[in-house]
Amino acid sequence: MVDIQSTPFLWVVVTIGLYAVAYWGYGKWIDRNVWRSNAKKATPAHMYMDGVEYFPVSRYVLWGYQFKSVAALGPILGPFIGITFGWIPALLWIIGGNFFIGWLQDYGAMMLSVRKEGRSFGPITYEFTGASGRTNLLAFVLFYLIIISATFIALIAAFWQAYPGTFLATVGIFAAGVVCGQLLYRFKVNVFAVTALGLLMVVGSIYLGVLVPVSLSGQPATGPRVALAVNLGAWSPAAWAAICLVFLALAAILPTPTFVQPTNYLAFYPAYAAIIFILVGALVTPFTNIGVQMPAGPFLVDPQGIIGPIWPILFVAIACGAISGWHSLVSSSSTSKQLDIETDALPVGGGAMLSEGLLALASLIAYMVLAPSFFVNHNNVASWVQGAYVLTSPFLGGLTQPVLTTFFGLVLVIYAITVQALVTRFFRLVASETWSEGRFRALGHKSVATAVGLGVPWLFAISGSWWALWLYFGGANQLLAGLAIMLITIHLARVRAPTKYSLIPGVFMVVTTLSALLWETWIFLWAVILYTQGTTAATAGGVLNNVRPPLNTQANALYALIVNGVFVAVGAVLFIVGLSMAIKLFRSYARSRAEARAKVVAAADGGKPGP
Repeated sequence: MVDIQSTPFLWVVVTIGLYAVAYWGYGKWIDRNVWRSNAKKATPAHMYMDGVEYFPVSRYVLWGYQFKSVAALGPILGPFIGITFGWIPALLWIIGGNFFIGWLQDYGAMMLSVRKEGRSFGPITYEFTGASGRTNLLAFVLFYLIIISATFIALIAAFWQAYPGTFLATVGIFAAGVVCGQLLYRFKVNVFAVTALGLLMVVGSIYLGVLVPVSLSGQPATGPRVALAVNLGAWSPAAWAAICLVFLALAAILPTPTFVQPTNYLAFYPAYAAIIFILVGALVTPFTNIGVQMPAGPFLVDPQGIIGPIWPILFVAIACGAISGWHSLVSSSSTSKQLDIETDALPVGGGAMLSEGLLALASLIAYMVLAPSFFVNHNNVASWVQGAYVLTSPFLGGLTQPVLTTFFGLVLVIYAITVQALVTRFFRLVASETWSEGRFRALGHKSVATAVGLGVPWLFAISGSWWALWLYFGGANQLLAGLAIMLITIHLARVRAPTKYSLIPGVFMVVTTLSALLWETWIFLWAVILYTQGTTAATAGGVLNNVRPPLNTQANALYALIVNGVFVAVGAVLFIVGLSMAIKLFRSYARSRAEARAKVVAAADGGKPGP
């Protein structure tokens, strides 16, 4: 038995305790005193019930839907970059970000939509800032969705490449989802029987992946297994990314009950089981003699000199597990329309976000027990699987290493691909809303919007380095969160409810994320500037470092330069549009405060005036 302080045990216990305080203490206080949720007040699910978008759902079912709709790679790979600055600052942001900002945004976005009769952020932004503000928001969201799609497509390809057993396992889960969807919605089979069958198919899919690994890089199979191997060399990630597009296109076009909904439902079980396994593995580390190997930090600058300073990079690198703008889109555009009673918003919105915080904690722990050599150059993106195996193999010893690595590799894939399916559908819907009229209305067509929403991200995914894509995604994602919090704050100001609990986090997130986008844009711009000066060292360490193979060679330096230039333009657009939107929201907040002071208005629940 080793010293408890040298294992992850203590930090898991402390974090879980603080999350409990965040929910039952701070969360319930905000719910009672700021929003004043009212179980007797009709929600949009009852007011406009149509059985398609608006329908009441049990808080327990809705929590599962919310969690699986928001939990993706942010809380898994964010700590992979964040731990570069030391595991202590990464842990503090996972705790503090979630405690004061993360759950507040998810819950607040849901409550804002409920109080606005189920409207999404587009119409709400129009009400608060006018037509130009709505246009700004839609433009930002479209660029944001392209970046998140590029990031996730690149990473899904990397996971299929790193763990050949995960591809057929992924196909098996999709097949299980389609079968279960037909049984549930077409043949009306009992949900428990369908779930049992689906889980058996998931287990079978994992073993199929172990038995028949698929490789596009000629990677040989080990042991008595059959391998399907094709050697595409450096282009194998691009091929995997193209295969990923096929699944995502089906998810975007097919009816939700046919593909996305049952697949996400089944994927929830292995996805959440992985969190439990890792946390249990961390809690028994005093008995399994697994200690922390990564340095505690803090390091104010990335020791490898690649990604920059701890502020603002740490706060956008660890997305979702601390706070995520994607969550506000799900809360306001979907979940709010299914909320049975207002008091369910805290367990559904706040509870799902704090649950995702546990995923970020589990991921950080998985990295903490690995040697620092796993993090050289930020390229070993699948090292989460090794960490999970180290923590869980002592008490899951009955399962072989190929089974466990395939299982955890599959979990990485499904966390990414199930949410990316929703992102692709959401891009199609936003594109339709943006270009439904005018000369570009063809872009709003379902098939065209899907092709654009997947084709452009694919080009980014096969060209830019994954960590560069990740930091752009993190900056845009966290900026969207800051903008969402400002929308929430404007509403609270209009109804004379307390605003400081959301205003302070909103200002912090907007300033931090705009700074991060500016920094990342400068990284690409500086690489371009040095390259044009013709210095060999700058060419090797600049534009080539920001792209992925096979573009990162001297022979392809010109193509690398073009890619860097494109990313400069993307960063500039994200920064300018985001800054413009932030200015409009801050002005709207100031105007709303002044108007609220000038007249007596209803409180946040429509009852007595607030303080």
